[in-house]
Amino acid sequence: MSAGGRRRTWIAATIAAAALGMGDASAGAKNTVNSFEGSCSLQGTVRFSPPATNAQQSLSVVYDATGACSGTLNGRTISNAPVTVHDSVRQVDGSCMRADTTKPGRGSITFADGTTIRFSFEFHFVAAAGTLSYNGQQSGTAHGTGSFATPRTPPDIAQQCAGAGVSETPLDISLVTDTPLVSKSAGS
Repeated sequence: MSAGGRRRTWIAATIAAAALGMGDASAGAKNTVNSFEGSCSLQGTVRFSPPATNAQQSLSVVYDATGACSGTLNGRTISNAPVTVHDSVRQVDGSCMRADTTKPGRGSITFADGTTIRFSFEFHFVAAAGTLSYNGQQSGTAHGTGSFATPRTPPDIAQQCAGAGVSETPLDISLVTDTPLVSKSAGS
């Protein structure tokens, strides 16, 4: 083999080795996780489809909220950090009187810096009060309480339930982790 041929082989081998090295780095990035341990206070709106009435029926439920969380996010202490939350679940056995998940829903808490904690959740509500349980996408658990009785709740909600139904209403939730909620990072 000529000197030029050996040089081309050496350059090709160097490029291949560098590419493999970069592949290892991106593989490591794909395995990163986000973790949150602490408490959150959320104020939002829940939407029901079809509208919730006094009769039990299968409902799809979507909850969008803003709020604040305090605790530890990816190893750093946070206090009253702004968050947005989005949850959705189908086949809820629900009415204005009682609502229970029949299978876990999916949700996420997103912090202002873009860090997102994904989770599954279940709930049990009787009238205006309920309990919730959360499981981190990778690991961890949290529990919470929710209330439809908020300062933003319309005064005619009972009449809506007895009539055409409630398509949306305010819901406030407080949650506390039992163990850190852990989920894959957005790049995973």
